[in-house]
Amino acid sequence: MIRLLALCGLLGLVPLGFLPLQGADPLPAVLARMDRAARPFRCMTANIQETVYTQVVDDKALSSGTIKLRRAKPGDIRFLVDFTNPDAPRSVAFAGTEIRIYKPKENVEQIIDVATHKATIEQYMLLGFGATAADITAAYDVAYVGPATVEGQQAAELKLVPKSKEVQAKLTQAELWISDTLGVPVQQKFLYPGGNYTLFTYSNLKLVPTLGDKDLQLKPAKDVHISKVGA
Repeated sequence: MIRLLALCGLLGLVPLGFLPLQGADPLPAVLARMDRAARPFRCMTANIQETVYTQVVDDKALSSGTIKLRRAKPGDIRFLVDFTNPDAPRSVAFAGTEIRIYKPKENVEQIIDVATHKATIEQYMLLGFGATAADITAAYDVAYVGPATVEGQQAAELKLVPKSKEVQAKLTQAELWISDTLGVPVQQKFLYPGGNYTLFTYSNLKLVPTLGDKDLQLKPAKDVHISKVGA
């Protein structure tokens, strides 16, 4: 379930307005950049790589694919992730209070009602695309870590610690790498109790004006077996 909740948030010259004055705290400039990106944000598409680390066995599981995401308004986020690993392909769609997972090799579509986790999911969504600085700082203690390069993209790394004890029980810390040019995350890391984490890295990220409902829906086989799972 923790992994599912995690699914639920560029190289070039940096404009002079994005460069903090020497000696000044860079965090306000990064948050301002995120605000400028949040106001017009509607939809995005990208290639995605997921790294799931399990500490007890010191194992990293890698998946790659594509993501499409739409934020129509605050609290209304929908996305579709298609993981294309040949050995275990799967698609994950989120809308409202449902997560749907389609596994074509098994021809099974799982439907998970996450209504009881709504508050936690909303906290995760703040770490994604289109959230304002005010929303983020209201829910997290935010610190600037430093400049970084992610997949050839210049970015600013931020560390976020949940203010809610309830959220801390599931998410001890998050890290965001905010693009210097786009003002949105090009990488997200979710750290959990016990030393496990999930890392999402985005490439070929594009901000697009619109995505239709059909763009964000699973495309299962006609004879797919439906399985409802309790969250």
